Amino acid sequence: MLEIGLRVVRGPDWKWAQQDDGEGHVGTVVELGKPGSNTSPDKTVVVQWDSGSRTNYRVGYQSAYDLRVYDNAPIGVRHPNVICDACRKHGIIGMRWKCARCFDFDLCTHCYMALDKHDLTHPFLRFETATNTQGVKVPPRSQSVDARLIAKGIFKGAVVVRGADWDWGDQDGGSGGQGKVQEIKGWENESGRSVAAVSWLHNPHVINVYRVGHKGKVDLKYVHEAKNGQYYKTHLPVLGEHIERLIPPLEISLYSVGDKVRVMSDIDLVKQLQEGHGGWNIRMADVLGKEGHVHRVTERGDVRVQFHINNENNQDSSIAQQNRWTFHPGALCKIHSFTIGDQVLICADEQRLKQAQKGHGEWSHDMIGVLGKQGKVLQVYADGDIRVTVNGQSFTFNPQCCTPLTTSSTLLNSTSHNTLQAYQAQQQMEYASSIDWSLQGGSTTNSSSCKQMLIYNTLMAHNDTLSSSSIVRDAAQGKIQAVRDALNKNSQLVVESRSGDKSALMLAAHQGHIDILRILLSHGANLEQRDGDGDTALHYACFGNQPDCISLLLSKGADINSINSTGCSSLHIAINKQLLECTKRLLEHQQPQIDVNLQDIYGDTALHDIANTRVFGHFAGLDELASCGTHPSILSLIKELEETRHQTSLIPLEENSPDRSNNECIDGRELIDLLLSVSNINFNLKNKRGFNVLHHAALKGNAYVTWRLIQLCRQLVDSKKDDGFSSLHLACLNGHLLVTCLLLRCGHATVEICNSRKQTPLHLAVAQGHSSIVILLVRDHRASTKVLDEDGDTPLHLILSKTQQSDESCLTLLSSDLIPQMPVDYRQIPNIVLAAFLIKCDAPLLVKNRQNKLPLDYVSDQKLKEYFILLNRSTIIKQVMPNTSALSPCIICDECPADILFEPCKHKISCKDCCIKMKRCILCQLNIDAKYTHDGQLLTNSSTNITRHTHRLPSTTIVNNSDGEIISKVVRELETKVQELEDGQSCSICMERSRNVAFLCGHTACSNCAQPLKTCHICRKPITKKINLYS
Repeated sequence: MLEIGLRVVRGPDWKWAQQDDGEGHVGTVVELGKPGSNTSPDKTVVVQWDSGSRTNYRVGYQSAYDLRVYDNAPIGVRHPNVICDACRKHGIIGMRWKCARCFDFDLCTHCYMALDKHDLTHPFLRFETATNTQGVKVPPRSQSVDARLIAKGIFKGAVVVRGADWDWGDQDGGSGGQGKVQEIKGWENESGRSVAAVSWLHNPHVINVYRVGHKGKVDLKYVHEAKNGQYYKTHLPVLGEHIERLIPPLEISLYSVGDKVRVMSDIDLVKQLQEGHGGWNIRMADVLGKEGHVHRVTERGDVRVQFHINNENNQDSSIAQQNRWTFHPGALCKIHSFTIGDQVLICADEQRLKQAQKGHGEWSHDMIGVLGKQGKVLQVYADGDIRVTVNGQSFTFNPQCCTPLTTSSTLLNSTSHNTLQAYQAQQQMEYASSIDWSLQGGSTTNSSSCKQMLIYNTLMAHNDTLSSSSIVRDAAQGKIQAVRDALNKNSQLVVESRSGDKSALMLAAHQGHIDILRILLSHGANLEQRDGDGDTALHYACFGNQPDCISLLLSKGADINSINSTGCSSLHIAINKQLLECTKRLLEHQQPQIDVNLQDIYGDTALHDIANTRVFGHFAGLDELASCGTHPSILSLIKELEETRHQTSLIPLEENSPDRSNNECIDGRELIDLLLSVSNINFNLKNKRGFNVLHHAALKGNAYVTWRLIQLCRQLVDSKKDDGFSSLHLACLNGHLLVTCLLLRCGHATVEICNSRKQTPLHLAVAQGHSSIVILLVRDHRASTKVLDEDGDTPLHLILSKTQQSDESCLTLLSSDLIPQMPVDYRQIPNIVLAAFLIKCDAPLLVKNRQNKLPLDYVSDQKLKEYFILLNRSTIIKQVMPNTSALSPCIICDECPADILFEPCKHKISCKDCCIKMKRCILCQLNIDAKYTHDGQLLTNSSTNITRHTHRLPSTTIVNNSDGEIISKVVRELETKVQELEDGQSCSICMERSRNVAFLCGHTACSNCAQPLKTCHICRKPITKKINLYS
């Protein structure tokens, strides 16, 4: 996947500073490097960044990879038959993300990356192209939080000007004219997300479309970037790295032990293929283009090939071992063993045929007339050459120039049962035969190598061809008379005929051929016959959305509770695919009645799966929330989110689209109500991860299912998983505002319920940055901001220690309350606004966690610290002196009233005597600018000292002495020194007696003052021992 038009971001080996305008900014591949080029050599690309800069980068050059693929939709990648299970859009464009844990669950890139749909703890498979059948496994998104970034560039809302490839005259109003991007969309059916619809400021009513990746052109550059949601950088493919990923290991190998094979001769391509498949050894170059026999096929699908030894007398087994090499299957070509009568296709390439005929019958000018024609094998020679007759003429050919023909009648796709795909598989077999595997014919360019690899990959994706069982093919194609005639000739066919592991009954049920189904059943077809996945014909009818076939099979005795190898019943399948009519037929069946409580291998019941059901339209429970007293701003935000969800959930299918089935449940509410109306349903069942149905609905954010479950089983609201998580924990953790509101208002969930780590829902919402939920919990439901988790952290610790910013909903929800009073620099920082909100709601500032840190220890800016301290001064006083009053005792001497006011913090904690040497407030650590007595007089250190010491040192004066002034000065200096010595030895509490008692913390006091003390008057540590001092 190395093509112009790819949208890219910086990759793992990036070392080019801010050339891209910062990490997360997007660019477009506009040129591929060429061998021998001085400016952009092979294995490099040129990128046009959305900011306007243009530079080349490494994509394998010197084994370095500077870029990752952000989006491949602009080069036309599409998965035509796959529906995103989150947004329900048909035909995923760009990369496809398939859940590696859940059955048949796919997401588009936007839902996977930006919206975080589905369970974040599930691993996924990344499919970069529609022909990639294996996928690349990526870790769960919950483990990749550190790799989450915001994509920035030319997206909806960006302000742009003309760029490098501008070719549209003065549509922008002239050079320098600015416009705003209204939409990013595809160019007809050629490419996706490759053009931008822009309205220019000089003519805002006209919208024109400009290239942003389409065919490798970029017409614009941004002046002000726009954001396009988050992406997980480590989940994106590295551009140019491991081309072998395009050819995934096969679950079913084309090769068997003993097959004769030839190694391709392109050394560069073989080296690329060998990465991760046995590796490359320089001695392997000796066997390129040579023939060997398959020794064995490894578990990964790689092929171990034995090559012939020239010295037949050498019996050394170690030498034989050295002539065995492990190859990627894509590096091999199976050599067909022709027999007389085989139909073959002659190579159409004259130059290739001339080259291959040397030493194999040689070239004849008469062969021009048979190029590309079909012939018949007349004779097979001992050296492998074959004699072929074409239109009455016969020639001797190199077998490499002849391709055995495979008729389309033998091909039937094993998964989709679609005869069109079978025809396509035949086409791909013919394409594959055109690959040049000869010694001299190896491809040398990277582009042709990739083409060979993609041809091989496409071939592999359709290699599951079926046998020539005509009755199975006819049953799949709906040929009633052909099936009837075949069974009349041999009724045993209905039992014996299989295509791969699928029977005629299964395929007829899947395709909805009910008349053929009746014929097969009348001839004794086995209703419980299973394929390799354990699916029966009833499962196939559900997969194919065939309610009439379901009814017929059930009426004939099909086991309604039959499960496949993953433990899924037919009801599981119908619910997963949102098939309303199929679900009705299954639930209506009475003898025997369906077991709605069956659990699959993950422990999920059909009721668990209902949480994945998409509900379109507006949520009916908003009126109930309003009547319960939900804050208007929260209701407004919920309505806005619901409106956005409603718009994005609409399925833009045309009237004649094959995906708009009459039986498909477009709105899932009817399906949900149908299943919840079953009388014997068990709401308390948990799956293997400990989730009951309400847990699962809260996890998925399905508001309608949550609402209905609260009505039916209120007792589940506060039930916990094994790890202590309740439904409220799960909703808050995953940012589902409406579900959280329903659980609190309608379900009356306990707002301060704790999990096994002592975390409340508020802890989780703060940790994940879901600010709207934080405001809902604290402002509307009085959630405590003082609860400590097992690490000793309060919510304030968590928000101030976060590096990832919270969502920006708090900026609007709190705009009229907090933000106008905040310092200008911090008004647009969500974490700071949310922290200020928590402090305003009495979040404690003086609580240390297990790391011995206060919340403010995570704040480096002194001005911000002072703002937080001044935001709610009463909170600090309450924490230290819960019974505070206007004349509380001094917290140092505990005798005199604390009547000295400190500025600027406004604290009153000390008496006049004890505040003498205080430079900082011992509560908030702010510098003390001024001290005021209770009557408003400014208190200075000099006035205090004179007042305290006049009774101890009377003033000294000497008169009638010419040196009187000098002596008086000396005496004053001596008095000052004596006073300092006395102060150094005096008790810091009473300032009268000498210090003669020490505490273990190192501080001292006199024996009288120390006697009643239980905590140190200076450091506030508990006094565990008092030590007498003797001078």
